[in-house]
Amino acid sequence: MDTPNPVDRFRDPVYTGSNRCWPCTAVNLCIVAVGAAAVSALSLVAGLGVAGLGIALVWLRGYVLPGTPTLTRRYLPTWVLARFGKVPGGTSPPGGNPTEQLSALGVLSDEDAHLHPAFREAWGETAAALSESKRVLRRAVGEVLAVPPADVRIETSERDVELTVAGDWVGQWPSQTALVADVATELTLAETAWTGFDHPTRADLAARIRGLTEQCPVCESETRVSEDTVRSCCGAADVVAVTCPECGARLAEFDPAPAAFAPGQ
Repeated sequence: MDTPNPVDRFRDPVYTGSNRCWPCTAVNLCIVAVGAAAVSALSLVAGLGVAGLGIALVWLRGYVLPGTPTLTRRYLPTWVLARFGKVPGGTSPPGGNPTEQLSALGVLSDEDAHLHPAFREAWGETAAALSESKRVLRRAVGEVLAVPPADVRIETSERDVELTVAGDWVGQWPSQTALVADVATELTLAETAWTGFDHPTRADLAARIRGLTEQCPVCESETRVSEDTVRSCCGAADVVAVTCPECGARLAEFDPAPAAFAPGQ
């Protein structure tokens, strides 16, 4: 059995490795350099210590200043983002029906409503990183919602997963994998016109992405579409469910009416 690397305990896979944001890295290294220079004016040894600690944090966590991804998107000049291939896709969201909107964002590859391979790969890599632990997921949720990760609570029950922030209810998902998928969508599309949509529209489109995936974003097994009955304290309702038979995750639920169960339409 492989011995766990103690360094991995402190690594944040959402913002390091293939998911590393180089503008964020550059900004944070500049912050480290300024801080180390200021401390070095008082003590060279302390300044070197600050530099070493800061570089280690950037390498392991992706940043030393929380919220850096949001700050860089908001405040860095476009020409700087362009040097790193991070030019935003525009602030005006695409119009049209959901299929046209998702196609314009690069999520869909054709009119048959299949996920574009490039999006699917980036989305899957981010989802895999988010699923490593609830700690990682809470930090990412905090980044997306611009709230302290300590205020984020993810409550799992037999029927669903609920997200609260500082005690306030935020949303409900059919499984933690579904929540992971939606957070991965937010992070994957953060540099596009996706951010121009209001929150209800983004939630609807994210659910459609979950309904369209042919592979579980976490375990990569083939998904299955079937009819099911969801029971609650108020009664029962028939739904079309998208599930992963391998890990048991429930990814999405839709009204079985032909006009309603059309995730890409």
